[in-house]
This record gives sequence, C-alpha cells and structure tokens, in this order.
Amino acid sequence: MKLSIREKKVLYDFACPNHHNTVTRLKWLTALTVDPQAKHRMLELARKMETEMEESWYTGFYHQLRTEMDEYYRAKRRLRLAKENTDYEEDLYDEAV
Repeated sequence: MKLSIREKKVLYDFACPNHHNTVTRLKWLTALTVDPQAKHRMLELARKMETEMEESWYTGFYHQLRTEMDEYYRAKRRLRLAKENTDYEEDLYDEAV
C-alpha cells in the first residue's frame, strides 16, 4: 500500500496497534472534520486502511510506520538545528562587500 507523507502523519498521530480501532478512529475523525477537503482525505485514508490493509499484517505495518516516522521527525529536527546554527548567508555577504 502506498501512503503519502500526509497520510503517514495522520496515522502516526491517530493510529494504534489494533486495526479495527484505528479504522474506527479514522471514521470518527472524518465525522468530526469540518473542512470538506480534509474530510475527503480522512475518509479516503479510512477506506484505504479498511480495504487494502490485511488485519493480520497490520501490527507489523504499524510498528514499521512508527519507526519510519520517528526517523522522519528526527531528521527534520536535525535539519532545523543545522539551519539555525549556520551563518552561511552572513559570511557570503561579508566576503562580497
């Protein structure tokens, strides 16, 4: 199953190790969502999880998703820290002047 980064973020925030509970939770979130586009995306994800994901494979998928997204957020944090701690623009400006 192919998931976009947006879908992975939603699952990272709202999924649990139980397949049935995750699908139910996504459907409840769909019902509570106000924005029509977001509602469509949430319903699409809930249907995708319900139809394309085997319940027997879900536990492994869940743990793999958690690991992947933990690494994604760590890498994002490292990039943010690297940007904050570099002064390339000022150095280049001083050299040009």
